[in-house]
Amino acid sequence: MRIVIVEDEAPIREGLAKILHKINPDYELAGKAEDGKAGYELIRRMEPDLVILDIQMPKMDGLTMLRKLREEQNGCKVLILSAYSDFNYAKQAIELNIENYLLKPIKIPELKRALRQIEETLNKEKSQDKVFTASSIFIGCLNGQLTPDRQFHNMTREKYGFSVEDPAEVFVLWLGDGYEEQKKAAKDMLENVGAHTVKFDSSVIEADGWQMLLMILYRLPAECSLYEYFQNSVVPMLCSNLKSPVVCIWKSLNRILDLPEAVGEMQKEKEWNLLLNKGTLLRKEEIEKIKVVPLKHPAELEDKACQAMKRGDWETLKECYRNLFRYYPEAPHLPEEIKKSLIRFNWAVANSRGNIQELDAELQIQGILGEVSEAVSWDQIKRSLEKFFALLDLGFHEEEEVPVSVLVQKAQQMIRKYYDQGITLEEVANKLFVSEEYLSAQFKKETGTTFSETIRKLRIEKVTQLLTDTHLKLNQIAELAGYSDPKYMSKVFKEEVGMLPNEFRKSVH
Repeated sequence: MRIVIVEDEAPIREGLAKILHKINPDYELAGKAEDGKAGYELIRRMEPDLVILDIQMPKMDGLTMLRKLREEQNGCKVLILSAYSDFNYAKQAIELNIENYLLKPIKIPELKRALRQIEETLNKEKSQDKVFTASSIFIGCLNGQLTPDRQFHNMTREKYGFSVEDPAEVFVLWLGDGYEEQKKAAKDMLENVGAHTVKFDSSVIEADGWQMLLMILYRLPAECSLYEYFQNSVVPMLCSNLKSPVVCIWKSLNRILDLPEAVGEMQKEKEWNLLLNKGTLLRKEEIEKIKVVPLKHPAELEDKACQAMKRGDWETLKECYRNLFRYYPEAPHLPEEIKKSLIRFNWAVANSRGNIQELDAELQIQGILGEVSEAVSWDQIKRSLEKFFALLDLGFHEEEEVPVSVLVQKAQQMIRKYYDQGITLEEVANKLFVSEEYLSAQFKKETGTTFSETIRKLRIEKVTQLLTDTHLKLNQIAELAGYSDPKYMSKVFKEEVGMLPNEFRKSVH
């Protein structure tokens, strides 16, 4: 606790300085003054936590000095020491929000008790200040945890100059899979925008679960939206400095308390990014101006793609998809209709592939198409479809080049199904009622690779996929790929890929 003493009697002033240190060595004496005018300047300069103040002093009395400080919104704690027991003095002091009023001569136990109470009050207020910030108020609104009353409104208005009943504007920056990587840089940019303007105050909130940042703009200029400023200046800056996907959304609020409902609406609106150019600041008012038309599913193109898949005609299939991506933007359609049509198209192609269950790919396809249904950018959709194509292309050329026996086919199916569960050559041979030696020889002869090499290849493919598409830790990836030891998995991965798993993950992100 930092303390200033303002007392015109030198013995009392110096005596107090010594007593304070004895009462608590942690008390810091920030300065002493012998009259009200010098005390006023000292307090403004040092900004102490507590002022110990006499009333009757030369040049400026204590109450006049304190009145000036309160007019300047100085909220320092004040302990008055006075030889005057006149109630009028005490009444004026209380009106100026003092902590205590002690009569001279000072009694040490009373001074100790008063100082301890003031210190407890300061500690409580500092603790509340850490929690009661502008950001914590907005987070409380967002989580629906606030039940504000008149006292709360008065407190926020006095401390921060706004109430949660005031209007605000919200800017959302959604970064999708790139959120964790770019969150800090994006937040710094938004905070820099807020720091270099006097038009509004702002607070940037991290919404990790939604992969986005929220910038709440409050204490706004009267009758003036900041939408144009963000559309023309802030959004282009963000798009040029951040990697896709970058989706920006805007909403005006009548009350800050309406934040939860507003963010829910903005979550739904972000998929309209599929219809608009990169760098567009999405806003409900602009979305409502779009004249959408019903989407007719491209059945003929779907049939052509399915026939190409059955023939293994990869070039024709890719051309069908290129035509599909040209077809959807020809007219404005509801984003939901576009994604449903695309999912239907992909399922038809997948079912034309045949042997989906044998390839143990059905669940993976469901996962990929689930990504499509949640996509809000064409970059996301294209990345999902790249995984979809890679999955469906499995085995095309193998089936054409080298026919394998039923025995080896069954062995391959069992490997694909159980490779991540530690299956052994002995177990497969027993299930197929042949010897290990015979199965091993036939497997090598017909596939060109050994049983263990095939399992190793599938495990490395699984590790690669998990490193690319998830944020799982290495021990979790090892378990999912069938390795009991993450260190051994890393060793094998480096032998196959040429780098350690963490190095590979950094290279693809």
